[in-house]
Amino acid sequence: MNRGRPRIFDPELVLENAMELFWSRGYDATSLQDLLEATGLSKSSLYESFGNKQSLFETAFTRYFEGRARFMRERLDESEYALEFIRECLMSVLEDASRDSPRGCMLVNVANEFSSSDPAIHRLVILASKRFRRVFELAFERAQESGEISADKTPAELALLMHCIMNGLRTQTKSGLSHQELLMVIDLVMARWA
Repeated sequence: MNRGRPRIFDPELVLENAMELFWSRGYDATSLQDLLEATGLSKSSLYESFGNKQSLFETAFTRYFEGRARFMRERLDESEYALEFIRECLMSVLEDASRDSPRGCMLVNVANEFSSSDPAIHRLVILASKRFRRVFELAFERAQESGEISADKTPAELALLMHCIMNGLRTQTKSGLSHQELLMVIDLVMARWA
């Protein structure tokens, strides 16, 4: 029985390239031709391996938030102080702000593009938000346990606030908020935790 030609591409690299493209352009503005060029796949290979455009998008978006949440957790585990990790997260928006065309946060971009119009994407947006908030919650638990911050609010409440602040900052990088203005906001947020 002929099983066809074996795959001669790296699926992880394909997903990474697709993710970067969707992150930069969004779902609607990314054409099938754009995806073929970015991944180096033929149309038939793309469909055989990843299904349709939306299926590839869902897989790439999941790769984004699972990878980011894992990286954040590793950074938290490496941080001596939980508030150091929180500041590092806030400062990460400056990297995006220094790009010629800031991308913002892929999660925020996807939430804005789809809103709740697509149930499958909406479920992924909720799952991604939970993943990020869980890491922030762990950070605030540690900060309270070590006495870095007071326990007047629950770690879950602080994590939700932090998630909203991060989303707002990432959105503002796309709207052109200056480096100095971003730093001012970060300093104000960090003063809130002290």
